[in-house]
Amino acid sequence: MTTPDLDYGAGGDDRLLKTLQRLLSIHAPELRPALNQASSLVAEALDADKIDVFLHESESDTLVAMGTSDTEMGRQQHRAGLNRQPIANNGPSVAVFQTGTPYRSGAADRDPTQLVGMIRRLEVKSEMDVALDVNGERRGILQAASHQPDFFSERDLDFLSAVAGWIGMVTHRAELFAAHERDVYERGRQHAGDELARLTRRQQELAACLAEGLTNEQIADRLMITEGTVANHIAQIMRRLVLTSRTQIAVWAVERGLYRSSQGWDD
Repeated sequence: MTTPDLDYGAGGDDRLLKTLQRLLSIHAPELRPALNQASSLVAEALDADKIDVFLHESESDTLVAMGTSDTEMGRQQHRAGLNRQPIANNGPSVAVFQTGTPYRSGAADRDPTQLVGMIRRLEVKSEMDVALDVNGERRGILQAASHQPDFFSERDLDFLSAVAGWIGMVTHRAELFAAHERDVYERGRQHAGDELARLTRRQQELAACLAEGLTNEQIADRLMITEGTVANHIAQIMRRLVLTSRTQIAVWAVERGLYRSSQGWDD
């Protein structure tokens, strides 16, 4: 993961350094909370009415706001359904995503390429869009909007472009975390499956009976086997799962969903 090149020389924007420091302090590992926090930080720095991190959803070919500033315009956008912008609808945001060329307008309401909803529903007058790359791949855009005309300067656009590189890093970090969590979950499922495979169907059924709190006599009646067979099965289950008590078997069965599935099994 590479970091964007930034110039902090004389005349550099102090708000940029402060914003980047705050972006790097975001601890939310999940994607949407992390990008919501990032959007709110950038909105505060630009005094914007709305900041969005739009990521491309390939299945629907749509730019989806995965992060939105905690501002009234941001909330209004989601209520109006404008947090999803299909590529087929075109507009400045789509053009920036496709070409990588930044967009800045202080008269967005007079731009014939602008989406009608942005003008009529959100009353956007000024807008900036910059491309958002994640791990070297074009993934979406970073968008700023204001109710006021001629609100954003060229320097604001430079600021947004620099911040986009760091939000790309935040996005990549959150996606790596999500991928790790999925891998852990799948490995857990595989491990649970392997453990279940150690028991016969009858032994799984008996373990579920233990989780239900049945005695050996009750288990024998339900499964139509002898109490001696029940005791033998319990001993085999303990040996195969390296457990030492009925309670441990019961907990194991509940954790793997056997108790919820205990009714209606065939012999």
